[in-house]
Amino acid sequence: MKKVLAMAAVAFVLPMASADAQWVFVARKAAQRIHHMTEGGVGGQPGYDFASVVLEAPADRVFAIALERAQQNRAVHILMADPGARRLQVAEGDRTATLNVVELSEGVSQLLIAGRSRPNEEAASSQIVTAVMRICAEMKKTCELAR
Repeated sequence: MKKVLAMAAVAFVLPMASADAQWVFVARKAAQRIHHMTEGGVGGQPGYDFASVVLEAPADRVFAIALERAQQNRAVHILMADPGARRLQVAEGDRTATLNVVELSEGVSQLLIAGRSRPNEEAASSQIVTAVMRICAEMKKTCELAR
C-alpha cells in the first residue's frame, strides 16, 4: 500500500515540477523586457498607462526598492503602501499610479504599474516607463522596451 501511495505521489508531483520549470524558462526569456500599453482619455476622461516587467529578483526586494524610491521622491505623495501585498499607490498632483509586485517563483518577480493621467492630456507612458527603468537601474538590471 505504501508503495502505491509513493508512486501516486511521484506521478502527481513530476508533471507539476516540469510545468514549474517551463514557467521559469518562459519568465527568464521575458526578463527585463518592459511591456507597456497606453489608452488616451476621450471626452474629458483621464488616460491610462500600464507597464510591466519580469525581473530575476525576489519580489520583496523589488517592492522595497520601489517603496524607497517613492519615499525619496519629493514630487510624489504616497497614498497607500501595503508591503504584505507588495502594493503601493502614489499621486503626483492629480495623477495617480498603482504599483504591484508579484512573485512568479523564488527569485523571479513581475513589477506592474498602472497610471492615470489628467483629462484631455496625453497618457503618462513616459513617466510610468521611466519609473520602471529607475527601479531596474536601482536593482542593477538592464531593462529595455519590448518591441
